[in-house]
Amino acid sequence: MKILPGLFLLPIMGTLSGCMHKLTVETPQTLVYPFTAKTNQVDDYHGTKVADPYRWLEDDNSEATKAWVEAENKVTFDYLEQIPQRAAIKERLTQLWNYERFGVPFKEGGRYFITRNDGLQNQSVLYAMAALNAEPVVLLDPNTLSTDGTVALAGYSSATTGT
Repeated sequence: MKILPGLFLLPIMGTLSGCMHKLTVETPQTLVYPFTAKTNQVDDYHGTKVADPYRWLEDDNSEATKAWVEAENKVTFDYLEQIPQRAAIKERLTQLWNYERFGVPFKEGGRYFITRNDGLQNQSVLYAMAALNAEPVVLLDPNTLSTDGTVALAGYSSATTGT
């Protein structure tokens, strides 16, 4: 059987042409970022000069840094808000992340400790129990320490008495 050159491409081209209505090529939006000042900061590390023109941005409490971050965030969020799939992606990620999870329980001074997150809590809650089959009692809920959920419990320890 003799196949004409290029004939095998017809089914592929037909399939692709059927999808072309879904493909739209848009001119990329030109993002205008805020001006970022440079300084003449140079550090000397054992005889090696290292320029650090953006050192001023390391001071996150300075008014200049706060203004720069605010301007950068405006550019970023203006762009992100234009993504049509953003709400659907957020909804799907929320569904995927919404499951109960527990930390590894440990015993200290006759009491048991465990962390638990109900699924959509920003931070896991620390619980204490007198026994493994006892009702857990909230020891510390970091979610109550800030309205935006950014305060986290980074570490904890218990006295040998379990208190």
